[in-house]
Amino acid sequence: MKRPSAFIILALILLSAPCLAAEPLPLTLSVFTLGKDVDLYQSYCDGSQGLSQTDIPFLSETNLRADSVPGVRGGSLTHGNCLGDRKLLRVKLKFHDTSQKFFNALLKEYTKQFGEPDSYQGDTFKNVIAWQWNFARGKEAVSLLLMWSRDKEMRPGVSIKMTLESLLDAEYDCYKAAFDKQEKDQGGPTAIRNLNDFVPR
Repeated sequence: MKRPSAFIILALILLSAPCLAAEPLPLTLSVFTLGKDVDLYQSYCDGSQGLSQTDIPFLSETNLRADSVPGVRGGSLTHGNCLGDRKLLRVKLKFHDTSQKFFNALLKEYTKQFGEPDSYQGDTFKNVIAWQWNFARGKEAVSLLLMWSRDKEMRPGVSIKMTLESLLDAEYDCYKAAFDKQEKDQGGPTAIRNLNDFVPR
């Protein structure tokens, strides 16, 4: 009897292995789905217009109303302001339960669902504990950050940040092209005249 070739055996293994099947990207956190029109979620927001972030001018962020989602004390929805399609590219949620016990319970569920985190984003002293998962499919990429903090400047308590990184990159590229053109039209950036002006005294 003719034995099957190694190529056929390998093909059968690849086709039958469930772990190698293309997994869909996680895009939905609570009621919010990345890539959707941010205006769909106006009823969850505090009524203010999305404000451009001074250090990230190509993004606009709108705060969530406390308890618009049960158990959530606050957070924000972010969309880009360069491409013009107002797609939701980031969700941040902060919870009423600020305990490390709640964080650990979420971490257990995340690990069960997504496997071990891809990177640790917290500090060495564990004032901030943050684990990140990264997902990619084709040209789309998503990051998911689960964080617990006791640092008053780093969202104290438990928070989740989920970002459609591929859309974030597209918004940045759009902004950078427009900024570079504007700077060129204005004759280029100005230069520092005296370094001592920037030494505190």
